[in-house]
Amino acid sequence: MAESQIATVRRLVADEWQTYRAIRLAMLQESPSAFGATHDEAAGNDEQAWRQRLTDNAVLLARVGRTPAGSAMYSVFGAARSDDCSLFGMWVDPGFRRTGVGRALVEAVIARARAAGKRRVVLHVVADNTDARGLYERTGFVATGRSVPYPHDDRLTEVEMELVLE
Repeated sequence: MAESQIATVRRLVADEWQTYRAIRLAMLQESPSAFGATHDEAAGNDEQAWRQRLTDNAVLLARVGRTPAGSAMYSVFGAARSDDCSLFGMWVDPGFRRTGVGRALVEAVIARARAAGKRRVVLHVVADNTDARGLYERTGFVATGRSVPYPHDDRLTEVEMELVLE
């Protein structure tokens, strides 16, 4: 893939549940230790569950041309404060890593947060996922000093990071 190709990012709607299902299953298959769900759990979801996830959260899909290249979510579910939001479910297809797709997704979540008047974007990343942590740091996130155990492997820890919006 050429470096010069630009990623476009937009929110998926409930009727695009099959597109979301395909990319979610791909991310869980390719990077199983990066997410709180497993491929098998997600594969068992019915259409209504996929539609509900798209309704409850802002699921953002990045495309390069017509090809899905990655996904991220903006959500207020579980926010510690009313002016907080979360970035989660972030994944970039390996064929599009280091091409700007990840940055485009993170910036799209930040733009949604600003538009919603949020003060802080919070995320959790597996501690040894240095590539993802580097991306988040390059886009302004810093570690808060808090961490939580990874839900599917008690040998792994997720580091909390935040971006305070001005």
